[in-house]
Amino acid sequence: MNDWSARDIQKWEYVPLGPLTSKNFATTISPWVVTPMALEPFRCETSAARQGDGGFDDLPGSCGDPVPLEYLRDPNYGSYDVNLSVSLRPSASPGKHTQICQSNLKNMYWSSTQQLVHHSVTGCLMNPGDLLASGTISGKEQHSFGSMLELSWKGSRDVVLDGGEVRKFLKDGDAVIMRGWCKKDSCDRVGFGECSARVLPANPFPYDYHDCVRLDSNQKTDQRFTKFKLHGSIKSSFTRQVCIALSVKGISYETEHENSSAKEVLVDDAMKNPMYHMPSLEFLDRRQAVEITQSLPIIEFLEASFPDQGGRLFPVEPLTLVKVKEVAAILNSPVHPFGGAEEYFEKEAMKKRLSLVEDILSQYHSPLHDNVVGSFAFGLFGPTLADVCIVPQLQDARVLGIELEKICPVLLSIEKVCNQNPWFR
Repeated sequence: MNDWSARDIQKWEYVPLGPLTSKNFATTISPWVVTPMALEPFRCETSAARQGDGGFDDLPGSCGDPVPLEYLRDPNYGSYDVNLSVSLRPSASPGKHTQICQSNLKNMYWSSTQQLVHHSVTGCLMNPGDLLASGTISGKEQHSFGSMLELSWKGSRDVVLDGGEVRKFLKDGDAVIMRGWCKKDSCDRVGFGECSARVLPANPFPYDYHDCVRLDSNQKTDQRFTKFKLHGSIKSSFTRQVCIALSVKGISYETEHENSSAKEVLVDDAMKNPMYHMPSLEFLDRRQAVEITQSLPIIEFLEASFPDQGGRLFPVEPLTLVKVKEVAAILNSPVHPFGGAEEYFEKEAMKKRLSLVEDILSQYHSPLHDNVVGSFAFGLFGPTLADVCIVPQLQDARVLGIELEKICPVLLSIEKVCNQNPWFR
């Protein structure tokens, strides 16, 4: 198990309290459940061999450690010979990884039995399936130190990787791979599987806009999709949604729209876009020309085609994802005017859409909601497709003269946060 530690928080709290809140933001575990019965052939002494002098009088010599309290004394004190390794794979070299640590479970002074007893001695209930971890497993030699803090000796030493890169602490994009296994000639190998995860930048969620590799629409690349060109009206909220999504993914593109005062002039093309306000995106699928119309299908295509480039607009959690798509569908629903009353119906429909979305999101921004953590739509730390649809719709609502403060104060607070994010500039 990798109990990730936030470096700066740990430095702040670990003297004198020890690391606690620095470890509560991420945990990675390997896939296999290995029973104590499977480990029994690999029983061994710990590196300490014994604990304290009292209660172990039959053992020669003195270890010099204090005697554990009675509830911690284990007549079967020992460990398992579990080999442990940690490798680091930098983002710049995705195919290469360097082993930076080699340790063993027997380096733990306290056994798992003692840790469980101590954890529960004051009344903490334990249930099957509860997850506990041993803590950092470090040996006496430098190569067996079990954390970057120790390997770099608080940042004073370089940890040299294959290929010449150096680390003192992890960097964005680094992957950490932990492995554990037992092996000896008299029995079969027992493995714990690979415990692997990659560090992503923190702001804005979940990628840093400034670190995003921008894909030039005309550059030679191994990308399947290239040479993007956006057709639409900059006065259309749907076109602006696609502009934001392209910015999120860091994709350069050519533009055509009718606002001659804009830096990049777009001209609506009725032949390519008969729906007028619905944008269309042209690009090459290798050598084949492709066109997609309407903002939501375009954005879904960008998200699916460039999952690891730029930011993400679709949450992973299934219920939140569905709610994000629900808001997007409401805000992008078409207006059906009657006779010459197009502007009236557009204004009333806009008010109705914004009111519906306000009702949905108000509960997520209530102090009583359990999952409120951030200021974007659905209480998240970063923008999603919902935010991408909200901001242009509010801009259009102002053009129509709608008094937004009365009908959607929550949406206005979300808009304010979005406008501080570089994706929306």
